[in-house]
Amino acid sequence: MKKNVILHFKADLVSTPILSGVIRNFDVEVNILQASIRQEADGTMFIQIDGEPENVKNSFKYLEEIGVKLIMPAKNLIWDEDKCTHCSACVAHCFPKALSVDKNIGKVVFAHEKCIACELCIPACPFGALESITDHLA
Repeated sequence: MKKNVILHFKADLVSTPILSGVIRNFDVEVNILQASIRQEADGTMFIQIDGEPENVKNSFKYLEEIGVKLIMPAKNLIWDEDKCTHCSACVAHCFPKALSVDKNIGKVVFAHEKCIACELCIPACPFGALESITDHLA
């Protein structure tokens, strides 16, 4: 199982070997796709973790327990369901139909496998529920 994840961590964790702990303790491979880390400043990493599903899940749990905030993007897009009011303004701008309204539940759903990361939906959302991962990577 391969998962992309954005890690945000406070300055006090910068000197902690968090990725080596994940690799050693959970038998996963980690590929750093992008990172912004400086002494005495908050850090950000965009990584891909690959391993057995249970090991990947446990590595995420470990990271959260030590104080790392995790954001799971789909392609280049982050959909924050807590901010989404299901107004469907984004749906009209999504030509690959990754965003649609489920008529059975009356809510917007995101089919990340259809997303082509065009980001046309982002400015259409009046509530900021859709973001580019580049907004999280400094």
